[in-house]
Amino acid sequence: HGLERGDLRRVFSLSQGGRQVKDKIITLGHGSGGRQSDELVSFLLGPFRSRGAGPELEDAALLPGGYAMTVDGFTVSPRKFPGGDIGHLCVCGCANDLAVRGASPDFLGISLIIEEGTDMDEVAFYMESAAATCGELGMTLAAGDTKVVPAGTLEGMVFTGAGFGRLGTEKPLSMSEIREGDSVIVTTSVGRHGAAIASARFNIPVEGLESDCAPLWPALKPLLPLKGLRSMRDCTRGGLGTVLCEWAEATGLHISVDEASIPVTLQVHSLCDVLGFDPLYMACEGCAAVAVAPSECGEALELLKASPLCRDAAVIGRVTGGEPKGMVSMKTLIGGERLVDKPWGEILPRIC
Repeated sequence: HGLERGDLRRVFSLSQGGRQVKDKIITLGHGSGGRQSDELVSFLLGPFRSRGAGPELEDAALLPGGYAMTVDGFTVSPRKFPGGDIGHLCVCGCANDLAVRGASPDFLGISLIIEEGTDMDEVAFYMESAAATCGELGMTLAAGDTKVVPAGTLEGMVFTGAGFGRLGTEKPLSMSEIREGDSVIVTTSVGRHGAAIASARFNIPVEGLESDCAPLWPALKPLLPLKGLRSMRDCTRGGLGTVLCEWAEATGLHISVDEASIPVTLQVHSLCDVLGFDPLYMACEGCAAVAVAPSECGEALELLKASPLCRDAAVIGRVTGGEPKGMVSMKTLIGGERLVDKPWGEILPRIC
């Protein structure tokens, strides 16, 4: 935690079989969703990619037969937070990863690792919360596993979820489909989940601040018939800023956004000002970035705004052929322009 850019050479090095950890040091920054996470994921996938079995780096994998699946782990602290809890978060996280690939959240697997001494009533509360969210979505719990570990080896409990669903699009939604000229939409105000976790963890009450943790499938499903729908991403760890950088780097195109167009609530602004955080990198759990052809941007925005979850949806920028390629620029509130990069280090650990 707190590594400088130059220190990366001491932690990671390129080798013929993939990335190799020299000092075998993993820090909280490697779980941030930013640059260090990229390095860790590349290292972990090295053995698979060297055998031609590496996955594409999307929110969910597309499987033969028109299906999609995803796996996600949850260690959020505190486990109950304004607007949600770890059980609700587990279901939403898996369902949203499917939804942004255009797949219905049909089946769920949950694995629990529970520390000895944990109150059974607390576990029951989170399972009831998860079950209620599944019921809201029509998602069936199809498989699961439970392990108990000795006291002191885990902070309470860890949830892992696996989602499975059927694709609802004629062609895959993917970063590779993004084209020059496409519009970029964000489905709601950004940063509310990360801000809510920070508020609870640091005991900084902010009136009206709650996580945006919610299942996105009902809001995103109406977009699927749009021929110009290119890609959707769940803005979780690393926030909106990281998603935009992933798109730019994957496509080699430039993405230009307008800071004044990005919806941020007063509560999120206030908390970020106090803690020195940037809302652009704060985690979301009910917010997606959408890339769509400009000819269908207006219709996409209208469909989103019809959902109670997406009343603040806004067009925030576009994909261009400008320079620098493979990067994101943002027109600032004071009229200047700055580059947006993925975060380095851990802003706020264990937000999901």
